Amino acid sequence: MRIVEQLPHPDFRIVIYATDTQFIVEIEAGPMRQAYRFSKERFPVVSDVKECIQPAWLERVRTHFNGMYVDWKETWD
Repeated sequence: MRIVEQLPHPDFRIVIYATDTQFIVEIEAGPMRQAYRFSKERFPVVSDVKECIQPAWLERVRTHFNGMYVDWKETWD
């Protein structure tokens, strides 16, 4: 797996990795991390993956992060 690109964003760290069969979009915010896999059969080049990273989608990712953080925090409170 190798890093293909790091996308600038004010709130998230977004890194795109490549393997032989897929691209992996990894998004981090604070202690939380999410990864999304994109098959190269459907998304053959990294620009196809980048087109999917839209503001509306990132807002849904933020919602998931918020839920993950609440769950995580409850484990040690």
